[in-house]
Amino acid sequence: MGIEQALADVELRHGGRVVRLKALVDAGASKSVISERLALELGAFIPLAKPYELRTADEEGRLRVVGRCMVDEVLFQGVEVPGGAVFEVAENLRRGLELVIGRPEIDAWGVAFTPEGPRPRRVPIEFEII
Repeated sequence: MGIEQALADVELRHGGRVVRLKALVDAGASKSVISERLALELGAFIPLAKPYELRTADEEGRLRVVGRCMVDEVLFQGVEVPGGAVFEVAENLRRGLELVIGRPEIDAWGVAFTPEGPRPRRVPIEFEII
C-alpha cells in the first residue's frame, strides 16, 4: 500500500474553529496523535500534568505526549464521526504530519482500507455497544 492509500481527508471542528487536512491512517499505531501546533490552533489543547513517551516504528523512536486534544466534531472522508474525538498531543510529531489516526479510531469508526484510500465501512458511522 502506498502512502497515498493511507491518507484520508479529515476536518476537525472545535469552538467555531475549523481545520481541514490530510491525516495518516495507520493500522499499526496504538493511539491517535495530533501535533501540538494543530491542537493549539484549534483551541482544544488540554495539558497533561505528567507528559509521557510513546514508542514509534520510525528511526526517531519516540513521541513526547504532552496533552490531549478534545474536538467537538470530526468529518472523516466527508462523513461525520458521532461525538467528536480525543487525540493524544505530541510536541514532536514530525513536520508535515499533523494527525495520525490509530487503531482505536480505525476500529471504532469502522474504517476499511481500499485501493482509493481509507473509507468508512458504513455511512453514517455508528458506534456499537458490546
